[in-house]
Amino acid sequence: MTRTTTLITSRLARQHAVLDAALRATHGRQVLTPAQLAARLAGGFLQSIDRESLQAAARDVLADPALDLGDLASIRDLPGTGRALAATLQRGWVAGVDLAGRARDDAPARLVTLARIEQAVLARIPPGQRRPADLVAAALARLSGAPAVLGPVTVVGVPDLDPVWRPLLLALADVVPVTWQLGPTQDPGWAAASAVRFERAPAAAPTVLRVACANPRHEAQEALRWARELLAGGRAKPQDIAIAAPATAEWDDHLAAMAADGSLPLVFVHGRPALATRDGQAAAALAEVLLAGLGQARVRRLLGLVRGMTPATEALPDDWQRVLPRDAPLLTVARWDEAIAAVGAWPGGVDFGATLKALVALLARGAAAAEDVGEALLSGRALALWRRALREGPAVALDVTLTTLRVPDERDPVTAIVWCTAAEAAAAPRPFMRLLGLTSRGWPRTQGEDPLLPDHVLASAELNPVPVPERDRRDFRTLLKATAGELVLSRSRRDAEGRQHGASALLREAITAEAEQHRRREAVPLHALSEADRVLARPDEFARLPRARAALECWRDWQRPVLTPHDGLVRANHPLLARVLARRFSASRLRRLVRDPLGFVWQYAFRWEAPAEADEPLELDALQFGNLLHRVLELAVERLGPAGGLVAEPPAIEQVLGDCLADAAAECERAGPVPPRLIWRRTLEEVRGHATRALFRDEPPLPGQRSWGEVPFGGDSDGAGPQGPWDATQPVVIPGTTLAIGGFIDRLDLSADGTRARVTDYKTGKPPKPKDIPTLGGGGELQRCLYASAVRVLLGQHVAVEARLLYTAPDGGLLPLEDPAGQLDILARYLQVAHGQLRAGNAVPGPDSGQYLDGDLTFALPGNAADLYLERKLRAAVERLAPLPELWALR
Repeated sequence: MTRTTTLITSRLARQHAVLDAALRATHGRQVLTPAQLAARLAGGFLQSIDRESLQAAARDVLADPALDLGDLASIRDLPGTGRALAATLQRGWVAGVDLAGRARDDAPARLVTLARIEQAVLARIPPGQRRPADLVAAALARLSGAPAVLGPVTVVGVPDLDPVWRPLLLALADVVPVTWQLGPTQDPGWAAASAVRFERAPAAAPTVLRVACANPRHEAQEALRWARELLAGGRAKPQDIAIAAPATAEWDDHLAAMAADGSLPLVFVHGRPALATRDGQAAAALAEVLLAGLGQARVRRLLGLVRGMTPATEALPDDWQRVLPRDAPLLTVARWDEAIAAVGAWPGGVDFGATLKALVALLARGAAAAEDVGEALLSGRALALWRRALREGPAVALDVTLTTLRVPDERDPVTAIVWCTAAEAAAAPRPFMRLLGLTSRGWPRTQGEDPLLPDHVLASAELNPVPVPERDRRDFRTLLKATAGELVLSRSRRDAEGRQHGASALLREAITAEAEQHRRREAVPLHALSEADRVLARPDEFARLPRARAALECWRDWQRPVLTPHDGLVRANHPLLARVLARRFSASRLRRLVRDPLGFVWQYAFRWEAPAEADEPLELDALQFGNLLHRVLELAVERLGPAGGLVAEPPAIEQVLGDCLADAAAECERAGPVPPRLIWRRTLEEVRGHATRALFRDEPPLPGQRSWGEVPFGGDSDGAGPQGPWDATQPVVIPGTTLAIGGFIDRLDLSADGTRARVTDYKTGKPPKPKDIPTLGGGGELQRCLYASAVRVLLGQHVAVEARLLYTAPDGGLLPLEDPAGQLDILARYLQVAHGQLRAGNAVPGPDSGQYLDGDLTFALPGNAADLYLERKLRAAVERLAPLPELWALR
């Protein structure tokens, strides 16, 4: 067996070399990088310093307080310093820069510091790893063994070698045959006078096309359409096609999503983003919990991804989430413990509370214990990614570090379309090439100074013998002359943010058969990328699809001044509406029924609602604030009312009120997210002010007054807490209707003889002006009327009921309802009308439908609904719902 060596520097070239050896049944060929070749010749199981070891050593050096870092000491603790230091050392090593030799007395202080750091780093490198220069020296010492160890050497797909490897190649050429296969435009002048034999490929004459796209996303779309066209037309196989750019990050996400949608065999030669995989998402979910803190949504997502990976999570069943209160944020260990302790029945009868508590306690250790937590919860690829992220940056920067990680693409590039850098493509050109990003800013790229070795310390020409702009020009010219079939040069007219781009100066070197094609995003492609791409680009075809016909019909109906099924008209006695209308009503449900039939269906029939906020809000919304105040007043009335405490001295009431506020706040914190501490404290002070104004009213109590808060009626009682002066399970029907109602009365005061009652409904908003004081409020103020009726139904018609609104704001006051019985007669008639209208199928917009424009269900209404849609439809709704609109006009 004859031993031969192929020298490569490109991953794609390596795959092609391996395939070539397999196809030729070549035995004894070894495909090596320059570092591997040097290590192979040096022997002794030596190898080049790998990236991970270098970064780990650099971080250890920065963390050593005994090492003098000079002017770099101020940045030793910053995230990314270790990575930057490792990159600078690696850059200097491959450029052949001897930092120790340059650290003379007259050398710049930065150079001396880096030389000192280099020695400290090398002392921490594993014994078998060497710097490139040390490997070259060891290999040169054993050059006589090259014929047996390496055999003839062929350099393939390498436009140039880094300076550190050049002496080894030149010396090898004197011992073994060295053949360098060059592209049409490549010329390593430093090897011209050596024994290296050059084989230059003849220049190709591809068909060159220039294309201008709208933006990077459009570029990616056009590139895959082009690939689809080549495959569909039989002009090329997947392994004949390559798409490249100087840097790939701008197009990675677009190409990944579009290729998957179009089922194209696209390989990311440089690797796919780790976060695009399930293992990457598991690592990201763990990082989110450790950095952002405990939260039910975050922990649910994490355990859903890692459950069963390690013994720590094996005891959790599939439905473990069922035991947690859905809306509770659970932001602390104490809240988790309370929620777990409150579990009554465990799914399947298996108590896994101890396991869940242990997991929460582990996660609560935070980023400081990131290594231990990762080892406990992750395994396999997810754990490997976690370890890599911790090696490349501090734990506090995990959310950033994970986004930079890549995993190898599992598809074989030699049988698929490849997406790669221009350097990779130049090392292994394919017959059909498409180059992206040919803008004035993108190709060639600019090069900045090294962050730790700027130009005034060490000349850039030494640290980067072949600058990035020159490499980009070289790769472009290589691809221009090495592509055998078709070369498409693509650029974006604007970037992703809309800034205008100019064309790259390199385009002037490309002689094209026709002028640049100006592609528009809405143009019809000859070969669509996917089904979605095809139908969106062909309106006539899309219009024939059932979903398109339905969407168009809906849009047209929205523009008409009459009511249509797309506005809420349904068939009479619809089963879903019949079930909803047969249920017990609350005051809020009846308000929605009479003022917004469409919203009534959305909320109570469809059960549409916005998801609960998982993280800390900046402030409580009006509903949450009102609920908290109601709970404080309920507790206060419960503790003071039955014993006559509401007429006690102010200091005693203040003491009870403080205790009630603390208890209600604790309940609120357990049940849902609350604002940050300072804002939360200010909110509680505001609630206390409202509660104080509600309890300290300058009005005489009823004779022998007893009081209750949040009094259930009509069957809404859960059996816990005070039930009031009646049987809370007794049905309550609105007189003159068939509608059963239930709910909770904010406060009920009752005289000792049971002949007088006060019904109070708390309001935290701004009180109305005197001229706007409502009676029924167009159907929006129903509580006083309905609650007064419920009291008389439950206690008897002989009871004199005073129903009022109490505004707890500083400028608020009591607003009693005049003639509750008379108002109830009016309201009952309209409630029965509204009930009948919805049963008849008239679930159409009402005057309150516009409240969704800034609320949870904005998506359910057309755009600009307030000025166009609702104004157009309400006129038709008034006619359709008659005589219900008469109620809307009542004050």
